[in-house]
Amino acid sequence: MIKSKAWNWDIALAPHWEEPAPEVYPLLKRWRRQKFTTLLDMGCGVGRHALLFSKYGFKVCACDLSKEGVDKLNTLSEESDLSIVTKVCDMLSLPYEDNSFDSLIAFHAIYHTDDEGIKKIINEIMRVLKVGGEAFITFNTKNGSSFSDPDSKHLSDNTVVKTTGHEAGIPHYYASKQDVKALLEGFELVEFSYKEEYWQDYTGTHYFVLVKKL
Repeated sequence: MIKSKAWNWDIALAPHWEEPAPEVYPLLKRWRRQKFTTLLDMGCGVGRHALLFSKYGFKVCACDLSKEGVDKLNTLSEESDLSIVTKVCDMLSLPYEDNSFDSLIAFHAIYHTDDEGIKKIINEIMRVLKVGGEAFITFNTKNGSSFSDPDSKHLSDNTVVKTTGHEAGIPHYYASKQDVKALLEGFELVEFSYKEEYWQDYTGTHYFVLVKKL
């Protein structure tokens, strides 16, 4: 298994990483309606989703491998007078007790690993969620331009390691629809969608998946 490597948010930070993703707002409404109170923002980056849910009264924990990202979140939460418990940690081994959270967001996060690592991360999500709790998870697909980038190194049919830019040395796991369903077979599948995004010469494609722990 490849050793995890963090983003350097001092280099990677861009305006869109500081704004909550549009896909998250329906979750806020859904989980408030279901009277969920605890949330883990897993792979939180600079904390755009942790901040949003904390503002609406959730008890939020947030974690990321990047110290720069967590430090930025701590500053923003202090400025907004919000109480968010942060940790610098690896998704492969989360520092939380079993059955700790009603809800979990892993937005553009868990695929920064390889074939073996993705299974460990899914097991960790299952472990820290309460029974009846829900997780919103995004997966890279093989349809985007980054999967076939000639400057990246393919380690398997699913894992690519970036060799240039701010993600150099960071592995990325790319999944098919069948891969995703197999990885999440221990959960109840609530929603499954596909999205393509375009930036100049780059195409990003992702599955957006909402699951429930049985």
